[in-house]
Amino acid sequence: MRKGVYMDRHEQADVVEYWNKAFLPMITKYEALVAKYELKSDEDPELIKIMPKLILGEMRIIIQYNDQCCSHTNNEAQNLW
Repeated sequence: MRKGVYMDRHEQADVVEYWNKAFLPMITKYEALVAKYELKSDEDPELIKIMPKLILGEMRIIIQYNDQCCSHTNNEAQNLW
């Protein structure tokens, strides 16, 4: 069994197509359900959280972004399953 490293290939044509045709339109649709942050003022660097205006049945969405990661799978494993 060979252990490997997954490297992000975010610039491949199929990945770019997925981002442009599926992922980004979906994120744009959900943007109205995500809290926004703005500076309190030019002089005060404190951020103010602006909650989305939800209608009955909608829930706030918290997006967790991950930027260009490298994952080592089973790197220290002694047993494979």
